[in-house]
Amino acid sequence: MVHEKRVPIITLILAVAAALALAGCGDGSPETDTAAEAREETAGTEPGTGGATQEDDSPAAAGDVGPEEGMLPPGFTLSDLDGEEVSLSDFEGKVVVLDLWATWCPPCRKEIPFLVELYDDLENEGLVVLGVGLDQGGRGVLAPFAEEYGITYPVLVGDRAVQAAYRVTSIPTTFLIGRDGRIAVKHVGFSPSMEQQMRDEVMALLTADVEA
Repeated sequence: MVHEKRVPIITLILAVAAALALAGCGDGSPETDTAAEAREETAGTEPGTGGATQEDDSPAAAGDVGPEEGMLPPGFTLSDLDGEEVSLSDFEGKVVVLDLWATWCPPCRKEIPFLVELYDDLENEGLVVLGVGLDQGGRGVLAPFAEEYGITYPVLVGDRAVQAAYRVTSIPTTFLIGRDGRIAVKHVGFSPSMEQQMRDEVMALLTADVEA
C-alpha cells in the first residue's frame, strides 16, 4: 500500500519541477552545487544552471522588480567583454532591450537565442540589445558563455549596484526602453510562448517612434 501511494506523488513532483524550470530564476545568486544538482536531476536542466524558479511557465509578477513602466531607467556605466566602458546613455534615441540575466539560469539561456535573432533582424531599424550578466564570476564566466551561445549583441559585466538599482529579484528581467528613454514594457521571467509578444512590442516601439 505504501508503494502504491508513492507513485502518484512522485509523478506530481516531477511534473511540477519540470514546469519550474521554464519561468524565472531567483535573486541572481546560484544555489549550492548539491541543491542545484538535485533540482537539475528533477527538472531535467543542464548541470550548473540551478536557481530558484517561479511556480509555472507564465511570466512572473513584475510589481516588485525594477522601475515601473513609464519611468526613466537608472543610468549605469559598465565594462563590456572587451573591457570597454558602455553607458546606457550611449544609446539615446534608440529602442533598447535591456536584459538582466545570468549564465546559470535556465530561462535566461532559453531567452538568449531569441534576443540574438531579434537583434540581428532589427539592428538596422534602430534596435539595441544589451545583456547585463550578473554572474559572480564576471567576465571570466560571461566571455566563454557568450562565445559558446553565439551572442552578437553587447554583453556587459553587471555588478551589485546595477542589481540593486533595478531591484532584480528574479531573472531574466527584461526592459523594453523607447526612444524617449523611458521604460515601455517590463518582463520578469521568460518562456518561448512570450517571443511573439515581445517581438510585437519591440516592433510597435520602433514603428511608433518613426511615425511620431
